[in-house]
This record gives sequence, structure tokens and C-alpha cells, in this order.
Amino acid sequence: MLAFVCAAAVASAVAVASGSSPISRRTVLQAGVAVGATPLLYSSARPAVAAPAALRVPSFALGSLQASRIIQGHWQLAGGHGRGPTVNALANMKAHFDTGITTLDTADIYGPSELRVGEFVKSEPNAVACTKFCCFRGLDAIDRAEVRARVKQQCARLQVQRLPLVAFFWADYSVRRYVEVAKMLNELREEGLIDNIGLTNFDLPRLREFVDAGIPVVSNQVQLSALDSRALQSGMAHYCAKNGVKLLAFGTVGAGLLSEKYLGAPPPDSSQIAAGGYSLSMYTDTASRFGPWSLVQELLRTMADVAKAHPGATIANVAQRYVLQASPAVGALIVGVRNTEHIAENVRTFGFELSGPEMEAISRVVAKRSGPQGDVWDLERGVRFA
Repeated sequence: MLAFVCAAAVASAVAVASGSSPISRRTVLQAGVAVGATPLLYSSARPAVAAPAALRVPSFALGSLQASRIIQGHWQLAGGHGRGPTVNALANMKAHFDTGITTLDTADIYGPSELRVGEFVKSEPNAVACTKFCCFRGLDAIDRAEVRARVKQQCARLQVQRLPLVAFFWADYSVRRYVEVAKMLNELREEGLIDNIGLTNFDLPRLREFVDAGIPVVSNQVQLSALDSRALQSGMAHYCAKNGVKLLAFGTVGAGLLSEKYLGAPPPDSSQIAAGGYSLSMYTDTASRFGPWSLVQELLRTMADVAKAHPGATIANVAQRYVLQASPAVGALIVGVRNTEHIAENVRTFGFELSGPEMEAISRVVAKRSGPQGDVWDLERGVRFA
């Protein structure tokens, strides 16, 4: 089993808060190794594939925003996500935007990602740019001046007057200033520098703290898939549904593990993981915690059988629909968009729904899981279970 690295344990390697070069989220998960050269292009294995002409990705209310139910994930611009030919990043964003995928996810730690997203937002004013405010080190020293300076820098990078959505991340719960710093962000929201405040990878107890403190949290970005039920088993999804907080789910197809590519195939070996980059490494670990590879195969077979009932649907479509229908709290899926290869497939997810018996068939397999245990991001923060 591949070992996760606790985000708190790598805080000394992360220099966002102190002003040095940003790094990728995946680098943080893989021991905080700083990214060197910052690529401006995405990897692309195949040419662009047109989305179905009559089908577009729908939108939903995310705080004061209208966001698309698939969100373009642009952490890959930080590098470390596999090898292959390249496509122009802005053209890639535009191709997704034109199918209704109008919302883009970036962060202050994703290398040049904010800059590239900002270039696209300038050319396409109807695009919605969502970013993150990540705190890894110097947690005792963060003050209003730092928060304001960082937010204004993000506005400049994204070429906006105010940030549409800022998702707040805090690396170390033992430094209990996260509510205090969130209140500083909320002051900037009241001032007009931020439109909406969200969270990234906070567990349910901390989410309750924010809400009880009066922070108007509109979302929590979490890993959620048939392979990772922590946002459901912890009670977070139920709480969010009752309190108007939307879950923005990433990892829904596990870097392609939940696809025909692995149906009847062995798990990725070390060379495949190395070629696949941070994401494949991360989700291979998730799959190993879910259970033996034979259980992953049972899940894939079940999803493949469900897909046959929906013309044109793939295992990945079924995996995405399973998450979208798992809870009314789920607002959107954040999908890594290294290239245009999967545009049509992602759009097709909104061309059908799973029936009650189909959801139950998948849930019966998921119920056999061994893990991951605990709440959202517990394991990544260093929590260990017997």
C-alpha cells in the first residue's frame, strides 16, 4: 500500500504562506517537494473530442454564484501529472467552457494555474474562477495584513476585482486559529474583495465550528467517490444538506481507476504509477484502502453492467452519477482537465440518471469496503486507525 503523507507533516516544505514559490496540491500529498519549471501547457494523449451537440452541463446555485455541475480542475498546471503531448491551456479551458463547464478550480499553491485561469477569465468574463487560500506554515503568525495582501495578490493573478469563491484550507488542527483566520476572510467578503467563502478538506467537527461561528460557508471541497465514502459515512453530507453547504467532489473516477481501462486488468504497477503522476498514485492508495483489488473489480463489473442500460454510458459516467446522486448536498464534480479527451464523456454524465435499483447495486458493493476510515482528510492529516 502506498503511504499518504500527512499535510501537517510536510508543512515545513510548503512555502505558500511565507511568499516563496507555490507548489501543487499533489506535491503536498507526496511530501511537499517543490515544483521546478512551471509548465504552461497541458498533457494531451488524444485530439479534442466534440461533446454531444444537444447536451450541456447544467448549473447550480453556489452561494451567490451560478456554477457548473462539473468544474474544471486546473491543478495539473503545477506539473507532476503524467507525461504526453501538450495542448494549449487556454484553448483547453475554452473547449470545456463551450460545453457548459463554465467554472474553473485553481489555488494559490498550483504553480502558474491562477495566472493561466486569470488570462482565460479576462477573455471570457462569464467564466467563474474559484480559488483557494491555503495555510501550511506560520499558522501562529497569520494576521489581517497577510490575509489582505494574499487575497489582493490572488485578485491580481486572476484579473478580477473580487474573488468569486475562496476555499480555505488549514494544515494543522492543533493550531486552533482556523476560525479566527476564516473570520479575517469573512471581513474581506463584507468589504467586497471576496464574494463567497468555502472550505477545502475540513472534517465535520471543524465545519460545525465555522458555521457556529457565523462564517457563511457555501461549500466544502472533498474527495468523494465509490472508492472513498468518508464525506458520507462521517455524517458530513447529511449536515451539509441541512445547512445549505454544497460538497464539491474530486476524485470521482479515481484518476481513471473507475473506467474500462482497469476492468479485468491488474492494478497499476510502479512504472504505471510513476508515469501517471501524483493523481494516480493518490487514488491507487485510496483503492487499496477500499479493499482488495478483487473488490475493486466487483465494483467495476457492477458499474459496467449498469452502464449497459444507458446507451453510450461508460463506467466513468456511472461513477460520476453515483456521486452526484449520493446526497442532495453534492453540488458539483471537480474533474482534472489535462486535455480535451474526455469532454464528451464528462458531458454525457448529465444525459441519464441512475435508477434506485442501480444505486442500490453499487451501494451493496461499496458496503463491503474496508475503508478509507474516518472523516474527510483524516488519513492525509496523519490520523491512524487500528
